[in-house]
Amino acid sequence: MIKPFKYLLMGSLFFSILSCSEDYQGPIPFPTLIEAANEAGLTTLVAGVRAIPGLEATLQDQDAITVFAPTNDAFANALQAFGATDLNELVVKLGGAENLQTVLGFHVVPAVAFARNLNEENIFTTLAGQQLRVRSTPGSVTVIDAAGNVANVIQADVQIENGVVHVIDRVLLPSIELPKPNLVEAATEVGLTTLLAAVTAVDGLPSALLSAPAITVFAPTNEAFAAALEVFGAADLNELVIKIGGAANLEKVLGFHVVPAVAFSGDLAATNTFTTLSGQEIVVEKSGNAVSVRDQLGRVAQVVAADVEIANGVVHVINGVMLPDLMLPTIVEAAQAAELTVLLDAVTAADLGGALLNADAITVFAPSNEAFAAALEAFDAANLNQLVARIGGIENLQTVLGFHVVPAVAFSTDLAATNTFTTLAGQELTVTAGSSGVTVTDALGNTANVVTADVAIENGVVHVIDGVLLPELTLPNVVEAAQAANLTILLDAVTAADLGGTLLGQEAMTVFAPTNQAFADLLDKFSLGSLTELINTLGAEAVTKVLAFHVVPATAFSFDLAEGVQEVPTLSGEMLTVTRTGANVTVTDKAGNTFNVVAADVAIQNGVVHVIDGVLLPTL
Repeated sequence: MIKPFKYLLMGSLFFSILSCSEDYQGPIPFPTLIEAANEAGLTTLVAGVRAIPGLEATLQDQDAITVFAPTNDAFANALQAFGATDLNELVVKLGGAENLQTVLGFHVVPAVAFARNLNEENIFTTLAGQQLRVRSTPGSVTVIDAAGNVANVIQADVQIENGVVHVIDRVLLPSIELPKPNLVEAATEVGLTTLLAAVTAVDGLPSALLSAPAITVFAPTNEAFAAALEVFGAADLNELVIKIGGAANLEKVLGFHVVPAVAFSGDLAATNTFTTLSGQEIVVEKSGNAVSVRDQLGRVAQVVAADVEIANGVVHVINGVMLPDLMLPTIVEAAQAAELTVLLDAVTAADLGGALLNADAITVFAPSNEAFAAALEAFDAANLNQLVARIGGIENLQTVLGFHVVPAVAFSTDLAATNTFTTLAGQELTVTAGSSGVTVTDALGNTANVVTADVAIENGVVHVIDGVLLPELTLPNVVEAAQAANLTILLDAVTAADLGGTLLGQEAMTVFAPTNQAFADLLDKFSLGSLTELINTLGAEAVTKVLAFHVVPATAFSFDLAEGVQEVPTLSGEMLTVTRTGANVTVTDKAGNTFNVVAADVAIQNGVVHVIDGVLLPTL
């Protein structure tokens, strides 16, 4: 009974083995490199391999490989080291796909090297054609790249179908020629943020510098710019641009820091003179390893970091901002550029050009042509000459213009919310600055707006305004005007006739005022020796009538008169004939005597005086 059971057991075992043999598929295959990398979460490595056309197939087709595979964290550290945000940027920073292929190939040895088979020191030639050092010690394996950087194997001996993978914690770098940074990249890397902001503020300058075939840049530090801001009283770069005269001068300043040739510190002689992009010369001196730069004003800056190589030249970092000759316009040139022609005519008429040009420091509130046009209309003047006459002559024009000038420099950025300045006219001007702009208020309470601020000039700044500012103007009364013109006999006659109060009390009048010679001629005509004799001869009432015949109860400057003959009423009650022929004015009395206006348009508080060369006679 036992044998059959034995055979039955053997038969069952046979069939069992036979059944198992039908399920057997042979040895389990090892993963490919990409499969192993994906399984280990080395996604950045996989992306890098696949970024190189054909590289995945090349690695797959290798008979035997050992791959030192960086982790994602290792690649993240490499991105940070190269200033790249992703793999694409890293490729750019490395110099292109060809260099990426070299880097990846530097991680692959065309042979199988398990950790247990390594010697203490191993040198392998990689697929990149460069040698890689691998060091094995009990419990650790490290890999050393061309730059001497050490990576640790953190997971060894991951077998793949054609070799082995060792996971490492660092990206290995072969010997490759990395692309040199451009100027912007180099400045960014060393933290020259203010310089970059300044370059960017000038249209076209970044591209001009990047595309230049060869440049040497003396690049001021942020601290150097901060010192320059303090010197110019500027809070930021925008204010600095204003105070040096605008973007054109900023471009000149920046260009003064650039030499259109490559000069490493080792290339320098003891003293070197270079013509800069601004067209002006800069002096560079070298003593031992120390290099300094001297600008047009004799100020010296030290090179604090030399020989920062860039794609098209070299950068030397300096501790000062260098200033060229900026050639700011004069007040006259600035006014010409802004087409402030009426202001220029007024300054010329007032003979103030020299005073403004020679002033140490000025702020000019410069009325536009439209502002002067509005002032002409307000004063019923057709031109500047008429305006001058109506405000009281050249002396008052000088006062008006001086009221637009502050003997100090005040850019808009220097202003407080409310500012009171004493002007060249000796009167105070109120300037208000706010979010809506800058306004200026004159002595009469009229307000003008600054429409163009901060035009830098040689000795200060110009702000263009939309109104003419008026100070307090002191016009003489008729008595003071007569005294100034030395019309002593007329004054004696007015006093004798007790007409002073009447004339001073008139709301508006035009006085045709005879000269002393005119009175002398009248005395001769009547064969009299003095004014007293004339009064005694004619009688006080007649003399009063004569004087009143010289006064028109309305204001009429010479240019207010119509061309030709006109009859105007006088205080005597009789009409006076006034004739205007071009610029000439004559007056004709009731006796038919015609006299000339020899000095027209003397403005007084309540009208105007015209000096004449004869005494007018009414009907007596």
